[in-house]
Amino acid sequence: MALLLAAAAAAVYISVSVLNEEAEALEKVGAQRMMAQRAVVLAGQMVQPNMSAQQRQRVQAEMEALVSRMRGDAQWLIDHDDVPPEIASLYATAWMDEAGVMARFHQNLRQILDGRGDVQALNHREAMLFNEEAAKRYKRHATEEFQHLRLVSVLSFLTLMGALVGLFLSVLRPGIKILQQQIMQQTALGDAIAQSGHGVLLVDSLGKIRFANTAAEALTGYDSDQLLNQELNGLIFSGYGGAGGNGADVILDRAFKSSWRGDVRLIRKGGIMGWAEMVVSASPIEGKYLVMLFDASERREAQIKLRQARERLFSAIEAVDDGFALFDAEERLLTCNRRFVALFPPLEPWLVAGTTYPEIILRMAKLGLVETELDEDRFLATRLALFRAAQGENEMRLTDGRILRCTDRRTPEGGRVSLMTDVTDSIQTRDHLRLALDQAQASLRSKAAFLSAMSHELRTPLNAIVGFSQLLEAIPDGQFGPKQRRSVSHILNAGRRLTDMVDQVLELAELQDGDVNLTIAAFDVTEVVQECVESSAPLIADTEQALVVTGCEVPVLALGDAARVGEVLRHLLVNAAKYGQAGGRVEVAVRGADNTTVRLTVSDQGPGLPPELQEQLFRPFGRVGGDSGIGIGLAISRILVERMSGRIGVTSFPGQGCTFWVELPAHRDSGAGGPQAMEPFGQPARQME
Repeated sequence: MALLLAAAAAAVYISVSVLNEEAEALEKVGAQRMMAQRAVVLAGQMVQPNMSAQQRQRVQAEMEALVSRMRGDAQWLIDHDDVPPEIASLYATAWMDEAGVMARFHQNLRQILDGRGDVQALNHREAMLFNEEAAKRYKRHATEEFQHLRLVSVLSFLTLMGALVGLFLSVLRPGIKILQQQIMQQTALGDAIAQSGHGVLLVDSLGKIRFANTAAEALTGYDSDQLLNQELNGLIFSGYGGAGGNGADVILDRAFKSSWRGDVRLIRKGGIMGWAEMVVSASPIEGKYLVMLFDASERREAQIKLRQARERLFSAIEAVDDGFALFDAEERLLTCNRRFVALFPPLEPWLVAGTTYPEIILRMAKLGLVETELDEDRFLATRLALFRAAQGENEMRLTDGRILRCTDRRTPEGGRVSLMTDVTDSIQTRDHLRLALDQAQASLRSKAAFLSAMSHELRTPLNAIVGFSQLLEAIPDGQFGPKQRRSVSHILNAGRRLTDMVDQVLELAELQDGDVNLTIAAFDVTEVVQECVESSAPLIADTEQALVVTGCEVPVLALGDAARVGEVLRHLLVNAAKYGQAGGRVEVAVRGADNTTVRLTVSDQGPGLPPELQEQLFRPFGRVGGDSGIGIGLAISRILVERMSGRIGVTSFPGQGCTFWVELPAHRDSGAGGPQAMEPFGQPARQME
C-alpha cells in the first residue's frame, strides 16, 4: 500500500510538474502573439513625425524590451526539454532560419529600432498567422496531455481509493484550472479565426483544402462541405501560372520557400470570376499551408478608375495648346506636356519628374534662353518670387525673339500649376495696332490743326468780302443799277455761306479735340423747338414746303445743353429744307419715348435713302449723291448729341422721305408737366404760316 501510495504520489508529482511546465510553455506561446501585436503598434508610433523626443524614447525602450522578451521566450520554447519536439521544431524554423516568419519579423523590428526600417515592410500578418498556428498546435498537444493526465488520475483514484481522492484532487485542481483556462483561450482563438472577416483556408501539401472559415465560404460562394477536400487550384484561375500552368502549384511552391502575397482571380461558385488578395505561408515540417483571402474587387475597381482618370487627365493636359507643368509643394516637377517641352527644346533633358523649379530656371539662364539684363542670382530670385506668389500674369522674353505669357496658380496641396503661352504674334499685333492708333490719332490731330489754321486763315478774307459787300449793299439806289445790286447780293450770300462752312469746319475740329464744354441742365425742349422753327421758317418757305410742329402744347423737360440742342435741330431743319420735296411738308415732333427718354424728330417727304447710305450721313465730310455741302452738319450733330448722353439716327426708305430722330435723357423730376404726364401722341398739329 505504501509502495502504491508512493507510486501514486510520484505519479501525481510528475503530473503536476508536467502541468506546470505545460502551463508555463502555453503562457509563453500565448504571450508571443500579444507581444507581436504590441510591437506592431509601437513600430507604428515610432515613425510618427509629431512625437516628442521623450515620447519616442519611452516607446523605443518599451519596444526594445518587447523584442528582447519575444526572442528570449522563443529561445526558451526551442531549448526547453518539456516543450514538445513538434512545437520546438516549429519555433526553430520560424526563428532560427533567416527566411523564417518570426526571424524576418524580428529583423524588421530591429531595423525600425535602428531607424532604418519601414512599417509597411513588417510581415505582421504572417507573424500573427504563425502564432495562431503555433497556439493551435499547442492546444492539440495540451489536449492530449490532459487526456493522459486524466487517465493517470483515474488509475490513481482506483489505487488510492476513497481516502486519497481528496488529497489527489486538491493537488491537481490548480493545474486543471490553468489547463482549462489555456484551453478556453485557444478555443476562443480558433473561434476568432473561424469567424474572421477575412477568408482563412488550411491547405495540405497536395493542395487540398482541409479547413475553411465562414468568410472563405462567403468569398467563394461554396459551403464548408463543398470546400473541404477541394483542390486550391480549382479556386484559382489557371492563367496565373502561364500557358497551361497550374496557378495553385506555382503559388504553393513559392510559399514553401518564402511567404507569398499577391492578387489572384478566384473562380467562385457558378464560374463567376472575382479578384482576391491572397497571403500564403507554409509550415514545411507538417506540409501544410495557411491561406488568407481578402476581397480585392473594390480595390481593383478603384485602381482601374484611378488609372482611367489619370489617363483622361494626361490626355487633357496634352490637348492644351499652352505649355503646362505641375509642381508639388517642394517645387519639384511632377509632369509637363509636350507643348511645354517644345517651348524650351534645350531644356528637355532637365524637364523630367523630380527636377525642381529653381533648377529649371537656373538652367534656363545658363543656356542663355531668356533675354534679361539681370545676373543669374537676381534673375532666379525674381522668377522664384513670381512663381511662389502665384498671382496674375507676367511676360518672359526669349533670346530667339519669342514672348511667353507666364501664369502660375496654387494647387490645394500647396503645389503650383504653370502655364506658358506663346503670345509673340499677339504682342506684335498689339504693338502694331498701338502704333497704328498713335499714327491715326496724330493724323487726326494734324488734320484738326490744319482745318483750324485754314479756317482762321480763310475767315480774315471772308470777313473783308462780307464787310465790303454789306457796304456796297447799303449804297442808295441810283448809284447802282439792278444788275449790279444782284451781283452784290450774290457776293454777300456766297460769302455768308462760305463763312458758315468755315465756322462748321472750325467747330468740328474743336469737337474732335474735345475743346468744347457743354452745360448740362434741365430745359424745355418745346421752347427750343419753337425758337428754331421760327428762325428756320423762311428757309423752309423758300423751298415751297409746309412746316408742321406737333407735341409742343405742354412743356417737355430734358437734360442737355439747350443751345447745342438748338444747333442740332437747325442742322436737321436745313437738311430737310435742302432735300425735301417742293409742295411737301417738313414735320417737327416732340414725344416722350418712355419715362427716361425724350424723342425729337424731323421728317421730310424727299426721295429718301437706301440703308447702306444712311450711316455715311453722320461721318465728317460724308456727302450722299449730288449734295452740294461739305457734309459736316450731321457729323457735328452726332458728336454733340452723344456728348449729352443721347442718341441720333435716321429712318428712311427710298421714295418715302427721311425721319431724323434725337433721343435725350428725360428730366425725371419734371412733375406733372414732364414726359410722365404728357400725352405724346394724338396732339393736334400746328402748321407754321
